[in-house]
Amino acid sequence: MPRPRIQTLYSLPVPRLAHPRLCTPTIRRAPSPGTITISRLLTTSPRRFNEPPKAAEPKKPGPIPTSTAATPLEQAAASDAQAAANPQQQRPDPPRRRRGVLYAAFFLLVGTTLGSLFRITIAPPDLPEPGTPEDEHLLAVIRRKAAALPLVQRLETDPEWTSWDAYSGMEDPEASDASDAPDAGAAAPRPQGRRGARLTSGALAGSRGLAYQRVFRNDATGEFLSVVYFGGGTAGWPGVVHGGCLATVLDESLGRCAVRRFPSRTGVTASLELTYKAPTRTEAFYVVRAQPASGEAAPGKSDRKAWVEGSVETLDGQTCVLAKGLFVVPKSIKLASLDGL
Repeated sequence: MPRPRIQTLYSLPVPRLAHPRLCTPTIRRAPSPGTITISRLLTTSPRRFNEPPKAAEPKKPGPIPTSTAATPLEQAAASDAQAAANPQQQRPDPPRRRRGVLYAAFFLLVGTTLGSLFRITIAPPDLPEPGTPEDEHLLAVIRRKAAALPLVQRLETDPEWTSWDAYSGMEDPEASDASDAPDAGAAAPRPQGRRGARLTSGALAGSRGLAYQRVFRNDATGEFLSVVYFGGGTAGWPGVVHGGCLATVLDESLGRCAVRRFPSRTGVTASLELTYKAPTRTEAFYVVRAQPASGEAAPGKSDRKAWVEGSVETLDGQTCVLAKGLFVVPKSIKLASLDGL
């Protein structure tokens, strides 16, 4: 009797509680009389059981075990065998080494830069003395930068505004001859005039102080506008202009506006109120405004008293300091004219 051949048409996973008829094989007769084909319509065997088994992967040779009582020669031989079996473990990783060098160079550069900035901020280099060649060079650079400012260029070309350098009318007297000195071998001391005796034009002169002060006046409104450069020597905190220096500049700017309204062209400060809004940075240009207070716009309203308002602003218009002052002309004291202010 010929042996039947089993042929699986397809297989599907069937739950255990499936009907037994679904798992019953059916027998079909093959076309040839001597062959019987048994086909399974459904089977509970997964497809992976019909696949041939995979060959097992060969195991990698592991490290040679060494006993604690091994001799030094045996331990050296075992180490050589491990190195020969795993040569990659003995080689250093070049990318990791390069990465460490790059990290070290990056952090060294960042630390050096931050340290230099911190040192310059906390302990800046010495500023040049007024009158030295270095100071004259810095003053020339500052004047060129000021002349290139759009605000200065616009006001210089506007016919409604007149301009001059601050304290340019207060010229120092000429120095006396050396022959007038008591000692012929020593030069006579140069007399200090009105301009050199003032704080803003004497002690604060040079590139380290008030290096640039250009005054603009509107004859129609009586408003004054000054473009001022605060040097590094005006700092209180590092990089921030001292509040007393700002008060001095505002006092003279507001006084300049008030003096122009007095017939005697002189006056003193009776009251000055300041409100500090934001820090004023050193080594930068600022705009100092001064105008008669509300109700004081009419010229000649008072020959001895005037209220003036002012402010210190950045070139972008941000207000740093607000000020309001009262200026008077003393009756019992005769003061010199301040036309050159």
